Amino acid sequence: MSYYDDMIQMSGELRNIERSLSLLAWDERTYMPEGALRGRAEMKGILSKMHQKILTSSKMEKCINELNKSKFLDKLDTVQRAAVREMTRNFERNHNIPDELIERIVKAASEGQAVWTKARKASDFSMFIDALETNVELRKEAAEYIGYENEPYDALLDDYEPGLTAVRVNSIFKPMKKKLAVLVDDISSKEQPDDPFNGKTFDIEVQKRICSRIAEDIGFDFNHGRLDDSVHPFTVGMDYDVRITNRYNESDLSSIFSLLHESGHGMYEQSIDQNLFGTPVGKALSMSYHESQSRMWENFVGRSRNFMDYLYPLIIDEFPKLGEMDPDVLYRTVNRVQPSYIRVEADEITYNLHIALRFDIELALFRDEITPAETEAVWQDKMEEYLGLRPDDPAQGVLQDIHWSSGAFGYFPSYALGNLYAAQIFDSILTDIPSLYEDISKGKFSKLGTWLKENIHQHGKIHLPEEMTKKLTGETLDFKYYHEYVKDKYSDIYQF
Repeated sequence: MSYYDDMIQMSGELRNIERSLSLLAWDERTYMPEGALRGRAEMKGILSKMHQKILTSSKMEKCINELNKSKFLDKLDTVQRAAVREMTRNFERNHNIPDELIERIVKAASEGQAVWTKARKASDFSMFIDALETNVELRKEAAEYIGYENEPYDALLDDYEPGLTAVRVNSIFKPMKKKLAVLVDDISSKEQPDDPFNGKTFDIEVQKRICSRIAEDIGFDFNHGRLDDSVHPFTVGMDYDVRITNRYNESDLSSIFSLLHESGHGMYEQSIDQNLFGTPVGKALSMSYHESQSRMWENFVGRSRNFMDYLYPLIIDEFPKLGEMDPDVLYRTVNRVQPSYIRVEADEITYNLHIALRFDIELALFRDEITPAETEAVWQDKMEEYLGLRPDDPAQGVLQDIHWSSGAFGYFPSYALGNLYAAQIFDSILTDIPSLYEDISKGKFSKLGTWLKENIHQHGKIHLPEEMTKKLTGETLDFKYYHEYVKDKYSDIYQF
């Protein structure tokens, strides 16, 4: 076999381990009994060690070294060269990390998620401090083995968005925070639209039925996927098998928008070219691009005025008590701008301020400017600074997200960057599909789904994020598209 064939064979073995780990993680957060935690952590730890041994083996190192020589690389096509690039990157990020550290990281993630679930339910941050401290220290240790140019946090950011650094995030977030704060001030002086959901209850089983219908209508393939319940909505992609989850609240219909969000993730996973499965490029481009797809379906589609023409009959059929509404009222209701405690329920303008808050805290943790035990107090201060709110309830504050419990530091900026990518890409889509909003009104989503599959999803990781953005929009990532989108939309709604 050639060096390339050997690399692809090992890549397939790695992917099968990843699929197994993903399935175990999905079960852990949905149906696994609490008493199974210890055994589950051991299983994931062993599989992660197996993954590390294959990825960092001498055989893999030999293949990568040889394939990166011009005499081999020049003979490869575009997809093959991208596969070599991605496998080289994966090897270089991981080959120095000891197997025992990998096992400790995986174990701490499993245990941390279980502790977080209990702490969140009890709204007691003290229950979570030790798990948070362990995860922070383990990721700091890993960052030293991975290597970085400026600071440890860069090594973690790069795991989710290749090449991303704290300096780059700050350069985007600093003007973003100022301009979004101006919009929040403009809107705060205006009268809020009435909330027709206030004081009403919505049967959860009925909400589940509506959400399943919407997922199917927009293109989620239930023949290769499932929709289940979880404390925090998430998506797990296992190539031919994609699992999405959702959560429901009797007091509102926010489940519809979290469903759209996770379906966006799920459809991305389902639309990657199956010929790429098992290769280093058979995955989504980056987490920011993944979030661009989920946020696009959740907001640019789901919170558009045209989507209300599709959604209104569905919810009125199931909840006739909302009959006093019309699509215009529904549109204003789901686009209320009001600072809130919970990120996943935040409006489009304040959402990125939630992400800026989390980025500030993560960066401070990895610069040793604060300790994990101080995180709750810092969170309260930052939320008051950015959103004018001070949470007394940890479940509404520092404990609301699952990410830190699994050691997913560096992930949060992807959400904000995803919004920015979504706005810039959607601008190009509207040029290519002039009838898009008319189609959305009629519940026709196939043109959008096809555009996303053909232009983004099916290509996996063949292109780098910056290259893909230029290919789709002719420019690198620019905040102006998101700023113009929210300014135009909300100045119309709030008349300023």
